[in-house]
Amino acid sequence: MNPYQPYPGPPPPPPQGWPVGGPAPTTDTKAVVALVLGILSCVVAFCYVGWLVGIPAIIFGALAHRDIKRSHGLTAGGGMATAGIVLGSFGTLIGLAVIGFFVFAMLVAKPTPAPVPTMPALGPTPAPTGTATVTAPIGGWGTVHVVVLHATGGTLRSQLESEMASAKASGETVLVETTQAGCAPCGEIQRSVSDPAMQAALTDVELVLVDIDELGPQLRALGMQKPDVPWFFLLNPLGSAVDGISADEWDDNVPARIAPVLSSFVHGALTKRKHPWGKAI
Repeated sequence: MNPYQPYPGPPPPPPQGWPVGGPAPTTDTKAVVALVLGILSCVVAFCYVGWLVGIPAIIFGALAHRDIKRSHGLTAGGGMATAGIVLGSFGTLIGLAVIGFFVFAMLVAKPTPAPVPTMPALGPTPAPTGTATVTAPIGGWGTVHVVVLHATGGTLRSQLESEMASAKASGETVLVETTQAGCAPCGEIQRSVSDPAMQAALTDVELVLVDIDELGPQLRALGMQKPDVPWFFLLNPLGSAVDGISADEWDDNVPARIAPVLSSFVHGALTKRKHPWGKAI
C-alpha cells in the first residue's frame, strides 16, 4: 500500500453570491425603532408630549444594545440605538421642562378679579332705616351716609354708641339731627341734602335722624332735648351731646345758606353763633 497520497489541491471556491467569512449581520429592528422615536420626540418636544415618545426611544435603544451585544456580531445597529437614546433623552427633557414651566406659571400667577359692575341708582335713594315720620326726600340722599334710629333698635344711647364706633372706623363724624312729624323746616333741610353744596358740606359725615316724638325722653337724658326742631348735635364717644346748633343759625332753609354753617359746625370752626350752645332744658 502506497503511504504517499497525492495532494488533493486547494478547496473549491464558495458558491457565487455567498459572503466570505459567513453571512452579513442584520440591523436590529429595535435600534431602528429607537432612532425613529428619538427623532419624533425632538419634533414634538415643545408640544408637551416629547416625553411620551422619548421614553420609549430610550427603552428600545437600551434593549437594542443588549441584543446586539449578545448576538456576537450577527446583528448591527449600535449607532442607531445610541442616537435614539440621545435624541429620546433630549426630547423627554424638553417636554418635561415645558410642562413644568406652565405648571409653575399657573401656581404663581394670581388672576386679577374682574370689577363688579354697578348699576346706577334709579329714582330717589331710600333711607337705610327709618320711622313713619322720616322718609327719603325726592332726589335722595346722594352720597351722604344717612341713618334713621327708632325705638325698636334698642336704647338711644346704645344705638348712638354703636354709630359712633362704626363712624370712627370708617373715618366719619356723627351729626345727629332731631326731627318731628309735620316739621316743615325738617323737610326743607332734608330735601336740600342732595344739593352739591350740601353733599360737599357733609362729606365724611354720618347724618343720624332721631324723631323726638318717638325718642324724646331718651334725647333729654343725652342732652339733646330742645323745644323746637330741627337741632343738630355733635357727640362724645358715649353718645352724649357736646355741642349743638339749631336751624336758626341760618336764615332760609336753602343749600347756599345751610351748607357753610353745617360744614363749619362739623369741623369745629363755627365760632360766631346767634344762639350759643347750652345744656338741655
